[in-house]
Amino acid sequence: MSSEFGQFQDAFFEEAGEHLAIVEEGLLQLEQHPEDLDLLNKIFRSAHSIKGTSGMFGFNAVAQFTHKMETLLDLLRNGQKVVTPAIADLLLKSTDCLKILIEAAKQNSSVDDPTVQELTEELAAASSAENIQSGPSKSGHTAEPLSATTQEFTIQWTPPGWLFQRGLDPVQIIKELNQIGVLADVSVDVSKLPDLNEVDPERCYLSWSMRLGTNADRDDVESVFEFVKEDSTLTIEEVRGKELGVRSEGTSGADKASSALYPSPLTPDGSDNEPKPLGEILVESGVVSRQTLDNALSQQKRVGQILVDQKAATPQQVEQALQKQRQMEAVAQAKKTDNTSIRVDTAKIDKLINLVGELVITQSMLSDLGSRFEMTQLHVLLERMAQLERNTREIQERVMSIRMLPIGTAFSRFPRLVRDLSSKAGKKIQLVLSGEETELDKTVIESIGDPLTHLVRNSADHGLETPDERLDDNKPEMGTIRLNAFHEGGSICITVEDDGRGLNRDRILAKAVKQGLVAEGEKLSDDQIWPLIFKPGFSTAEKITDVSGRGVGMDVVKRNIEALGGTVSIKTVMGKGTTFTLKLPLTLAIIEGMTVRVGRETYIVPLLSILESIQPKPQSVKTVVGKGELINVRGTYLPMVRLYEVFTLEPEHTEPTKGILLILETEGERVAVMVDEILGQQQVVIKSMEQNFRKVEGIAGATILGDGTVGFILDVRGLLEIARQESAVVAA
Repeated sequence: MSSEFGQFQDAFFEEAGEHLAIVEEGLLQLEQHPEDLDLLNKIFRSAHSIKGTSGMFGFNAVAQFTHKMETLLDLLRNGQKVVTPAIADLLLKSTDCLKILIEAAKQNSSVDDPTVQELTEELAAASSAENIQSGPSKSGHTAEPLSATTQEFTIQWTPPGWLFQRGLDPVQIIKELNQIGVLADVSVDVSKLPDLNEVDPERCYLSWSMRLGTNADRDDVESVFEFVKEDSTLTIEEVRGKELGVRSEGTSGADKASSALYPSPLTPDGSDNEPKPLGEILVESGVVSRQTLDNALSQQKRVGQILVDQKAATPQQVEQALQKQRQMEAVAQAKKTDNTSIRVDTAKIDKLINLVGELVITQSMLSDLGSRFEMTQLHVLLERMAQLERNTREIQERVMSIRMLPIGTAFSRFPRLVRDLSSKAGKKIQLVLSGEETELDKTVIESIGDPLTHLVRNSADHGLETPDERLDDNKPEMGTIRLNAFHEGGSICITVEDDGRGLNRDRILAKAVKQGLVAEGEKLSDDQIWPLIFKPGFSTAEKITDVSGRGVGMDVVKRNIEALGGTVSIKTVMGKGTTFTLKLPLTLAIIEGMTVRVGRETYIVPLLSILESIQPKPQSVKTVVGKGELINVRGTYLPMVRLYEVFTLEPEHTEPTKGILLILETEGERVAVMVDEILGQQQVVIKSMEQNFRKVEGIAGATILGDGTVGFILDVRGLLEIARQESAVVAA
């Protein structure tokens, strides 16, 4: 495969994902507004786009399955069927199945899941003639007689020879024409059909001519052929002053086209068989063998078929080998690095290009000045250096903005999730989204999917009550889950809120005591009790369901959010509901940090973690048995960590009263970290310690400072753990 063709395929998979999102979102809205014709047309267009482009790339399984969905959607938009919960559920399941088929096409593997066949049969059954009811057309009216049409077109169409190879059906094109007007005089030209001995069963040799009476304009007629224009011969001419004859009550134009493409040979008793593809007819006529046809239709099995024919292997052995090959291909593909892409507003690119132009001009001015520099020109040099700094900072900001995406891309999965959870739990749940336009770094958005999913599932299963319980508590029968995103300072906050039963303090405390997380009789505040639900294996569920209850999930939330440099906090009121707040950095690549010095070493403390800095008085420092060193900050005792002891350094000051204490906070816990001096605030680019060296306790990463030396970025959570370990040593 050429790299150019591979790029086209990548573009297809990206666009297919967008179309799938449109279909799924549209179907969820359609359940609430089944009469919305514009919404149905929007869903249909996306499904039609997937079918057409997948057929062009030869992804026949995708094209054929989407065609089944499209048929049902077409019946819905034409008013021949109505949207029911069962149909909406079938189409949503089909969308999930389509995702699997597209992913298999991306991995160049096949799907043997029986669910695909089951859904295909369900779609066919739902679209069958027995289940179709008469009703208004997609325009909201019954089909108009031909005499009511405003114009007539003659159409001559010779499709490309590869039509069948890509899973496209010419009859569907003709049916679509019949939906925007009335067809007559449909005829098939078979003059280009070669000698039967030379017929390729996968090639299309047929041409069609027809007349179309319609109220649509020429562009609408031409758009029907959108996905088969390549290599087609298409002529559309408007006929004036002629009346198109009334269509007979018998076979429609589309049906005539279908019977011409798929002749129905008569059985001995004169009854019609089901329509058969051209390849089947050629086999029955003895023109080609079944093996020849199978080889043509299933290229991937050619080698296996030869081995079976030569009795070198049994069919079962060939199938086992094929399955193993697919597994190996899947493993190999999984090991490859995904080439993800991002769509960027052209306005952002234009601004970036302009800034690069300014940077080039500034660099040219500096080069010219450097070639003839004199000390009298020092002020000019400083001005141009300042200009270079401004350009560099602005380019950095513009480049970072390119990676910023609206968080709505992460929120889009939850309407479907809440719908499914509501159905499983037998609850009535509505999801309210806000702040979807808030922008966040693409890497962060990709990483918060799982934590948010666990929180939403927890709210649906644990937080919200059943309709009967809510009515007994004088609450609305329908519970509400709210997802909101907003900026706060230099970070972003995401809240997951429900109006359910709230956290049960006594139950959480009893479970914690039972698991040995809390000592019997230990006095804990609410702020100390709520974080216990994030402990691994902790769950207050009375029974295990397929949604929750195994004690996994909430610990994943805490771990993943901390890995992003964020925090999780909880607010809850018994009987009123619970709010989880995730606080995250806008980007993982650059952080605002406070540069501090300990001895000769320089460290960076994330600015988001710093509450204040103090120089304590001698009486504020206490050593408590079992607790280690504590510092009294306005009546609250905080654990103190001497940074020089943690990293075995030679400090300038060993007395806290002569040094500086930084009060740092994470997850509601605070710690005082002793340093020698605060040097200033700056943005730093984070480099991973684990990828470039190894994990070091208390260190989150590293960066290159302005003087070329390496500066370490402190891990506040790690420093708290170190403080606890020191307390344990003192207690021992």
